[in-house]
Amino acid sequence: MSEETFWKISDFVETLKTHLNNQNIHINTVDGWFKRLEKERLHYINRTLETNEKVYDELDLKIAMFIKKRREDKWALSAISNDLSNFFELRPFPVKKEKPAPYVDNMETLKKQITEEVKKTFEEMATAKVEELKSQYEQLLNGLPKPPSIEERKNQSFQAMVIQRKIESSLEEEANQAWSNLPEDQRLKRVGFFRKDIDLEKKDKFVRDYINENFVDRLKKEMELDK
Repeated sequence: MSEETFWKISDFVETLKTHLNNQNIHINTVDGWFKRLEKERLHYINRTLETNEKVYDELDLKIAMFIKKRREDKWALSAISNDLSNFFELRPFPVKKEKPAPYVDNMETLKKQITEEVKKTFEEMATAKVEELKSQYEQLLNGLPKPPSIEERKNQSFQAMVIQRKIESSLEEEANQAWSNLPEDQRLKRVGFFRKDIDLEKKDKFVRDYINENFVDRLKKEMELDK
């Protein structure tokens, strides 16, 4: 059995470039992908025990290749994030261990005794109601609709992803058109003394803001919720 391989971010990006035969992948871009996944609590990046530095493995490499391909297909990062679980067993976040409470002389013993007494009294009072509550609970469960199957959930997730992608693509086209209609002094920035060029940072923000401001209304319209 071969030993598992781990990379620090710089080596990880170089390995990704080699696998994709693409030298135009920036380390900040890749780092941003995985920071977003961790921020959304979707996928955890391993850390070293000594320095708590992030290290990436084969699973992370496959995810990075998947994200790069989807970005080349003009997918939004939010749509890619929502779709990852359909293709990968994402890494869960480690469970934080709670520190034991400090011992406080006989006070803890007293609290424990009181707790046990309350628990015993409650159990004695509740015994007569157990069967009745159980019956009511079963009736309540029987009255609830059956949860969707795995296939139904996958289909719902896929449909939601398709709708989101459709809306974002439409809004992006509208935003680009709206941007092109702006006066030159709002779209261009001076580069040197004699040349002006498109202010890409300003354009990206304009497009993002346009999508964010119009997404909810367009989603309501798409879902026919505004009638």
